[in-house]
Amino acid sequence: MNQAIGYLGTEICCEVPESRQYRIRDLWAWHRNFERFRGAFHAEFERFEEWLQSEKVVEREQFLGAYHERLDDGSDEDLVLS
Repeated sequence: MNQAIGYLGTEICCEVPESRQYRIRDLWAWHRNFERFRGAFHAEFERFEEWLQSEKVVEREQFLGAYHERLDDGSDEDLVLS
């Protein structure tokens, strides 16, 4: 994702250390950048997800959602958090 246009970064937060529960948020400059990335790299992303589970890096994953935040400056840019 580092090379994707509009990708701002990923936040990782350990919510419950005892159960090794983490929340991961990917941040995008514009929701269309994220949609283009998802469309262009769908197969690669699926392979990566399969690898994470096969190597037991991720025990379980749950998608919590995505939303757009309209900026207060009146611009048409918005931020996607997922």
